Amino acid sequence: MLDQHSIGSLLLEAGRIGKEEYGESVRRSRELGKPLHEVLLLDGKISVDELVQALTLLMDITLLKEAVGMGMDGSIDHLKKEGLPLGSYLEQLSLLFKVGMLISSQKSLGSLVELLIREAPSVMNAERATIFLADRETGELFSHMGVGLHHDQIRIPWNTGIAGWVFTHGKPLNIADTYQDPRFNRDVDPRTGFTTKNVLCVPIQEPGGPTIGVFQVLNKRAGVFTATDEEILQILASQAARSMENALEWDHLKRDASSLLRENVDLRQALRKQGPLEQIVGNAKATREVRALIQKVAPTDTTVLIQGESGTGKELVAKAIHQLSLRGDKPVITLNCAAVPSELIESELFGHRKGSFTGAIRDSEGVFRAADGGTLFLDEIEATSPAMQVKLLRAVQVGEIKPVGANVTQKVDVRLICATNQDLHILMGEGRFREDLFYRINVFPITIPPLRERPDDVPVLVRTFLQNFSEQTGKAVRDIDPAAMDLLMRYQWPGNVRELENEIERAHVLTGERSGISVRSLSPRITSSVEKLIRDAPASDPPKLKDAVEQLEKRMIQTALRDCQGNRSLVAKRLGLSRQGLLNKINKYGFNES
Repeated sequence: MLDQHSIGSLLLEAGRIGKEEYGESVRRSRELGKPLHEVLLLDGKISVDELVQALTLLMDITLLKEAVGMGMDGSIDHLKKEGLPLGSYLEQLSLLFKVGMLISSQKSLGSLVELLIREAPSVMNAERATIFLADRETGELFSHMGVGLHHDQIRIPWNTGIAGWVFTHGKPLNIADTYQDPRFNRDVDPRTGFTTKNVLCVPIQEPGGPTIGVFQVLNKRAGVFTATDEEILQILASQAARSMENALEWDHLKRDASSLLRENVDLRQALRKQGPLEQIVGNAKATREVRALIQKVAPTDTTVLIQGESGTGKELVAKAIHQLSLRGDKPVITLNCAAVPSELIESELFGHRKGSFTGAIRDSEGVFRAADGGTLFLDEIEATSPAMQVKLLRAVQVGEIKPVGANVTQKVDVRLICATNQDLHILMGEGRFREDLFYRINVFPITIPPLRERPDDVPVLVRTFLQNFSEQTGKAVRDIDPAAMDLLMRYQWPGNVRELENEIERAHVLTGERSGISVRSLSPRITSSVEKLIRDAPASDPPKLKDAVEQLEKRMIQTALRDCQGNRSLVAKRLGLSRQGLLNKINKYGFNES
């Protein structure tokens, strides 16, 4: 039977109630002769949900104590048999208390998974944690991995590897030496740059429920994982399963235990149907030319240099080239050179040997070897130092790299795509970028014009973003008012497509269900910038206010007539006019009545 005060202690430790509230409630419990948790509820200190969460967690911990031999008499036979100190497991229990309460407070699947892979190594005294979730449409497990690992999302058939065995059998595995186990997938470590020594892997499932993924911890910091560790990780996985089900909130997921990232499935399916070129949205001539250049260069192994301002979509172009190439089924690895400290860039590019510098506690392969056979995309290439550019030039020219601390070179087969948001000719003149490297990477240049130079792309991009956000959130926003679209097309977009996407996401949030985005939904910087643009226009022949208003009015009516296919009642409603008022303006401006 659970001690009622243990519930209050747990809520206190988890930060749900303060020390003063706890003390006051204990006193009132004694005075009223009522259980402590009932007093906490009556006084509004906790909610019913919080009490249920605490009770559930304490029940799990009670089961855990029984599993490790800690009965009511406090015996610790199981712990003695494993030769481990009680204090270490009490510390694990304390961490499990806190993580359990944090799990129950997560509102989204993404934040829940990030919490688990961040906190699980501390609870389990391990180096890393990995969560694989099931994609029942493809029959695969896909990964969410510990911070500090550089990789694309790993997807494996769910009947392969240690994770696949645990998923299909619904049973835990505790492997002391992974490389001696035939179930271990040896292709994963080279992709992540992490060496797996031992692993503890358990299914993610509620008691009696379906398995929806697996939870594993890698490399215990001292020794190997024990039977008690296995019990603790199973309880953590059980708590995670409950919270994951709640986070998804789809009835059909509970019926067939489908993918735990169901909120992204519709969008992901749409992207699968689209070809890589169709994801480069726009009707402007410059955008069509970019798509044509991609088609021409993709089937080759030619080095490509993509030039364009930040936010224009350089990475999207690079990935389209890769997907349309003969290497499309091989990895594409991305490295932003500006995001890596100068003293670490060589290691990131070429890898390093264990002990080659402070902090090099194990071998690392680097992005060149990670991309072997595939494509390497180096963004902001101008951020590399001239000294680093010499080594990069050799890697590009002869296909050889030398990891930091190694004595021999290694061959790599990589298709290189670089990108820059600066004028490399200017940097060469300043001595900040080597000419020989420039001519080596500038074999096939592709320039993406800024969005302000292709305003015809704005309407297409806006409607694409609106559709994406509607699919992601389930909230349908009808369209965008002509006046708001006019402002978006006039705005200069210093942040380019990325800024436009963020603006549409904000407007989507502010707009009601099945309504249209209006001028009121746009950021003040949009409206004020366009007003300034009009004020700063050449004053050689400034338009009169009346003429400017009439021009805007005519354009709005023409756009609405086109969008509504001539339905005047619908046009009048959209523009906030009476039908007769609209007809008067149509006659005034001499629009075609046919």
